[in-house]
Amino acid sequence: MLTQHEVRKLQISRIRKLAVVVIVLFFVLVARLWYLQIVLGEELLMQSEANRIKLVRMRAPRGTILDRNGRVLATSRPQFVVLATPAKLRENPEALKTLCGILGIAPDELDSILARRGGHPGAPVRVMIDAPLEVVVRISELRMKLPGVSVELDQIRNYPLGPLVAHIVGHLGEISKEELELAKKGGKDYKPGDYIGKDGLEARYEDLLRGVDGGKQVEVNALGSVVRVLGEKPSVPGKTLKLTIDLDLQIAARRALGSQVGAAVAVDPRNGEVLAMVSNPAYDPNIFVKRVRASDWERIISHKGRPLQNRCVYNVYPPGSTFKPVTAIAGLKYGMCNVGTTVNCPGYLVFGRRFRCWRVHGRVGFMKAIAESCDVWFYLLGHRLGIDRLAKVAREFGLGSATGIDLPHEGRRRDGGVGTIPDKQWKRRRFNEPWWPGETLNCAIGQGYVQVSPLQMALVCAAVASKGKVYRPFLVKEVLRPNGSVVKHTKPEIRHVVNAPSEAFDLVCKGMRLAVTSGTGKAADIPGVAVAGKTGSAEDPPRPAHGWFICFAPVENPRIAVAAIVEHGRHGATSAAPVCRAILDVFFGKKKPHEIGSGKARVRGD
Repeated sequence: MLTQHEVRKLQISRIRKLAVVVIVLFFVLVARLWYLQIVLGEELLMQSEANRIKLVRMRAPRGTILDRNGRVLATSRPQFVVLATPAKLRENPEALKTLCGILGIAPDELDSILARRGGHPGAPVRVMIDAPLEVVVRISELRMKLPGVSVELDQIRNYPLGPLVAHIVGHLGEISKEELELAKKGGKDYKPGDYIGKDGLEARYEDLLRGVDGGKQVEVNALGSVVRVLGEKPSVPGKTLKLTIDLDLQIAARRALGSQVGAAVAVDPRNGEVLAMVSNPAYDPNIFVKRVRASDWERIISHKGRPLQNRCVYNVYPPGSTFKPVTAIAGLKYGMCNVGTTVNCPGYLVFGRRFRCWRVHGRVGFMKAIAESCDVWFYLLGHRLGIDRLAKVAREFGLGSATGIDLPHEGRRRDGGVGTIPDKQWKRRRFNEPWWPGETLNCAIGQGYVQVSPLQMALVCAAVASKGKVYRPFLVKEVLRPNGSVVKHTKPEIRHVVNAPSEAFDLVCKGMRLAVTSGTGKAADIPGVAVAGKTGSAEDPPRPAHGWFICFAPVENPRIAVAAIVEHGRHGATSAAPVCRAILDVFFGKKKPHEIGSGKARVRGD
C-alpha cells in the first residue's frame, strides 16, 4: 500500500513525463512548420499556384498562302479544341469514362493521347481538335462531372481548294518525337501535340508560316473550371506567302489531265517563276490537319496512282523525243550538223542492230527532223556527237541535277542530282562496263539511260526560248507581314547557261514552230498565238509508252513555257499536247478555266 507521499510523487513523475512528451511534440510541430514554410515554402507556393493558376497557350494563326493574284490557297479557320488536365482526369475515373463517351473514343486511346501530347505538369492537353458543336454543347452540360476539362476557341489549317494545290502547299502533321527533339536543339518553342509542316511549302517555309504563340493566365477552381483570366499575351500571326502560281492555269491543267496519271508544269522563261504545277492524282491535304483516320490513310497509300508523289519534281522518266532539241543544240554547237544536213529515213537505221523510227520519213532535213520527230536523223547526229559531248550540253541545260526549286528534298540522291544524264564515266562507275556506241543512239532520242523530271523539261523548253538561260524555278514570289508590307521579294537567279551560238537556238525554235503548224504538235496550234513545241513518246516496256509535250509561246517574245507528261499515254501528240494546249488557251485568254474539258488519251502520233 503506497503512502500519500509516494502517490503524489508518482503523479508528479507522470506529469513531468507527459510534459516532456508535449514539449517534444510541440518542438516537432514547430520544426515541421518551419520546414514546410521556410525550407519548402517557395516550392509549395509554386505548387499551390500551379493548382490554382494555369497557363493556356494561344496558338498563333498560321500564315496565309496566296496565288499571284491574291486568291487564297491555304489559310486558318476557327475551331473548338477540347482540353483536359491529365492529373485531374486520372484521379477521377468516372470523369474519364464520361469524357470518352462524349468524344467517342476508348479509354486506352485517351490515355495514349494524354501521354503523347502531355507537356508541362499540370498543363492542359488538347484531346480533340476541331470538335463538333454537339461535343462542345455536351461538355458544357456536364461540366460539373468533368473536372479539368474545358473547351477553347483556336485555329486550324484549312485548304479551301483541297487537292488542286496539294503538291505545292503540302500539308501539316502532328510533330513527331524526333522533330520535337530537333526543334528543341534549335531553340524553337514546339510542344507535344503541335502541328508542323510535313511537305511542300508548309515544310519549306515552316519558320515563316508558324508565327509566335501567345497565351493567357487563368485562375481555376477545384474542378479545374476557369474562374477568371489574370493576364493575356496576344499571339503574332505567321507571315503570308504570295506565290507565283496562277490559279486559273492550275485549274486548266487539272481539268485537262482529267483522270489521266501525269504531271504538268508551266514556267515563265524570263525569270523562272512557276505559273502552274499539277501532279495527278492528288490528295486532300485537309485530312492531315487533324488526326488522320486509318481509313483515309489506307485509301491514300493503297491508291495505284500514288497520290502523295509530286510527279512534277520528284518523279523521273525518259524524255523521249522532247529531248531532241537538246541533241540539236549540241549538234549545232559542235558543228556536227547545220540547217542543210539531210539524211534518208526508210523507217529504221541499221547500226549493229536495227534501230527503228516511228514512221518512214524519206529525205529529212534539219527542220523536218524536228517538226516530224525523225528518229533516224537524230540517231545519226547522236553517233557523230558522241555521248560525252551530248551529256555536256544536256548538263548545261540543268539536266541531271536539282533545279533548286523552293520545295523540300528535291535532290535526295547523295550527289544532289535528280534524274540521269549518262556518259562514259557514269557507266563505268555505275556498272563497271564500257560505253557502247549503240547506247548513244538511244540517248540522242531521249531513251536509254536518260531520266528527267517534268519540271526539268519545262526549264529546258524555257532555256530554248530564252536562248540558253536556265533560271532557278521558284514558287514564292513575296513574303508579306500580316499588315501586307513586304518582308522579302524573290529575285530571278540564272543557274546555268547553255554555251551555244544564238543562231542555234533560233534554228531549233523554227523547227519547234513547224512541229506545231505542220508537224506532230498540231494539237497545240492556237489561232493568233505563235506556239513552238515538241512531242515525245518515251518507251516503258512492257507497258505502253509515256506521252510527252513541251512548248513555249509566243515565239517572238516568249512568256510561258510548259511541259506535260501522261504516264502510259502512248503518244504525246494526243495525250500530253492537249494538256499544254489547255494551259495556253487560258493563259492567252482564249478560254476560261471552267471551259476546259476533262482529258482522255487518244491514239496516233509521236
